[in-house]
Amino acid sequence: MTSPYYPQPSAAEPTRPAPNPLGLASLVVGAIGPLLGALFLIIQAVALGSGGGTDVFQIVSTTGNVLSGLVAVAALVLGLVAITRPGRSKTLAAAGIALGASGLVGVLSVLLYGVVLSLVY
Repeated sequence: MTSPYYPQPSAAEPTRPAPNPLGLASLVVGAIGPLLGALFLIIQAVALGSGGGTDVFQIVSTTGNVLSGLVAVAALVLGLVAITRPGRSKTLAAAGIALGASGLVGVLSVLLYGVVLSLVY
């Protein structure tokens, strides 16, 4: 027996998927990557401006690339785990995967650029 005070959901009413904390974590970790990149660009500029030389520049650049790569991989892994969870929202996980993948492409392109420069010069 149904009561007018407590309507039963009909089959036509869509249900919202449950929140996905791993998807949110993937998005947050993926957003940290560009912030790290900007921070290390500033550190590189300061190192060059203070006369630190190319050795300091290379150390800062390598450290920034390694950290950005680790953050990108973490965002990808978290996003992939989050997107495979049934009954959970996939929107934030997809955004985290996109940020992680673009961060990884950026890091790999910087590495490829370094390899090409070392072959040419």
